[in-house]
Amino acid sequence: MAWMLSPRKAFDGAAPIEACLGRDACMRGVLMHGLGLGLDVDKPAIDALMAHDDDDGFDEAEFDHLHGAASAPDTPGRLSRSRTGRATRLRLYTATLADTRDNVMIQAFHASMARNAEEVRARLVGRFGPDLADAADIRPGIHRASPIVMALVPDAVVEMIRRMQGDHRSPAARTFGVDIQQCIQA
Repeated sequence: MAWMLSPRKAFDGAAPIEACLGRDACMRGVLMHGLGLGLDVDKPAIDALMAHDDDDGFDEAEFDHLHGAASAPDTPGRLSRSRTGRATRLRLYTATLADTRDNVMIQAFHASMARNAEEVRARLVGRFGPDLADAADIRPGIHRASPIVMALVPDAVVEMIRRMQGDHRSPAARTFGVDIQQCIQA
């Protein structure tokens, strides 16, 4: 709390609690803490990091690919095509689910290689039904810091999943899948 009330170089001598009301100062504070740069750093150093922003190169096709829009297969048995005409490659997707229904708390983790998030959602519908599948958080890659992943997935399994992520062209990638689930009935 003392940090928030003390003047800091990163905020031109202002207290972070007041300075962080502005977007740039808030981003400066997030970068300082997120990167573990200490309690105070020179403003130009943080501004240099903020200036190197990759959002200017927003790729709509990549966004659609990652989030499933406009990348579902056109016809059964055929690969979807991107704007450049290449077949959409398999990527690792993970899904986490935490829900309580009918006095049963379910926590689940799923990992598989797919072309888009909708393929993963279809697999979850087959395993859990449409209602629970809609409640799942589906993301590209594996996020070890996710509470469900931390609770359910052993480190050795995370490493195996990461190895498969790097080997997406192998024949095993098409059938790769990990499902871990626990249910607690109250």
